[in-house]
Amino acid sequence: MEFKEKFIGFVDVLGFKNMVEATEAGTGMALKELLEVIEHLGTTEDKEKFKKYGPTTCPQSQYLQRDLDFQLKQISDCVIVSSEISPAGVINLVNHCWGAVIRLLAKGIMCRGYITRGLIYHTEDQFIGSGYQKAYGKESEVTAFKRSAAERGTPFVEVDRSVCDYVANNTDPCVKEMFSRYVKSDGEVTALFPFQRLSHSFAIGGFGLPLFDPEKEKQSNQNVRIMIQNFKERVLAFVDESNPRALAKAEHYIAALDAQLEACSRTDEFIAMLGSPFPPNRYK
Repeated sequence: MEFKEKFIGFVDVLGFKNMVEATEAGTGMALKELLEVIEHLGTTEDKEKFKKYGPTTCPQSQYLQRDLDFQLKQISDCVIVSSEISPAGVINLVNHCWGAVIRLLAKGIMCRGYITRGLIYHTEDQFIGSGYQKAYGKESEVTAFKRSAAERGTPFVEVDRSVCDYVANNTDPCVKEMFSRYVKSDGEVTALFPFQRLSHSFAIGGFGLPLFDPEKEKQSNQNVRIMIQNFKERVLAFVDESNPRALAKAEHYIAALDAQLEACSRTDEFIAMLGSPFPPNRYK
């Protein structure tokens, strides 16, 4: 038994107390559904896949143990995960936390948390250590994308500078690329940011690719728009409108989703431009 230096992530569901009370009162989701929702934080199967398959994100990246010493413990409305200090270890832990956040976003549920590195003793039954204590303590103090100097507890999973520096200085191009897809910086701090994946991308035909079909691409973009609008409705449905702090947290998500809706509008314009015939050559 010993403490190990590891990457550590702590992710917590926001508003869970109200969800439980609504379930008990029969006005919220059924108990079975509520339990299924929090499983998105992580299950034993998420841990076991590393024992079976090794790293699943950037599988060619360097690691110390094939299973990345990946540990996970989900308790009620939160999860604690840890992995070895290696390029594969950091990106697979970040990927797990990012996946939990976006799966819960699809249900309209907000998360907050902290990813750091430090000492921890972590088994399937227990976890203890100053690294865990830091992740747990920092969760309520997240300031990513704050709107005022005094704002604390914004609804994001913040990534500690020590983790960002490790990725920048000690990892390969795959880890750096994937990390950049998972996070966003506000100029001061970095946090997981799933919203940037909510967009429609396409390739223009050529070199073996199918021909560009503007109607098909427009419909696909509309499907993304509908999905984002549904996310907004679900987020607002879980917010206690009598609680100013809860409303302030929801506004962060709504603003990010609105930005993606604006991106959909720009994509429509681009599709229309690509689908229109070229203007006649007036000098012909």
